[in-house]
Amino acid sequence: MADSPVGSLPQATVINDADLFVLEQDGAAKKLTGTLLTNYIDRNLVSVSVVPLPADGTARAEYNRVTGALVLYIPRGNGISNIYNDENNNTVVEMEDGNTISFNLVKGDTGKSAYEYACEQGYSGTETEYAQMMAELYQAGVNEQIREQNETERTEVFQDMMDQVQAKMDAFDDLVDYADATVADTTLVITRLSTAVVNTTLMM
Repeated sequence: MADSPVGSLPQATVINDADLFVLEQDGAAKKLTGTLLTNYIDRNLVSVSVVPLPADGTARAEYNRVTGALVLYIPRGNGISNIYNDENNNTVVEMEDGNTISFNLVKGDTGKSAYEYACEQGYSGTETEYAQMMAELYQAGVNEQIREQNETERTEVFQDMMDQVQAKMDAFDDLVDYADATVADTTLVITRLSTAVVNTTLMM
């Protein structure tokens, strides 16, 4: 793999078993596999800290077995340090590594208006007439929205009124049922009283 600044490499989002890392151990650079790293972290890691390095630095990790502390040395990305326009009106982007990118933003041709597109599609009125037509169409849309809103509100009001009427009818039905029951009870009492009077008369 060709040498590239660390800051220009794509970002890793997971650690895979076959991944390789550079580890400084006993003064020597050694490789560290993803499997060994994740297993060691699971068993012994207590804390993690990050030390930023210059953009041309080498990423590495150092682990202290006594304290359980893992230190990650991460090079800074090649960010943008400045953006300005030069004397030729070119936009210049200065990168942190000293490189620059220069480009010129050219204003494109003015596009066609809605009226011009309408004429290409067969509209034959003047621009003023077209503007008036657009305004009327917009107002018609607004009016339709208002009509639909009013219709919805009227429907809701009517439904509320019907619910109230139904509630009153239910209450009236309950009252009628109560009255029927009361009349039935009164009739039963009168019948029993009449029977008692008849029986008393016969006994006399």
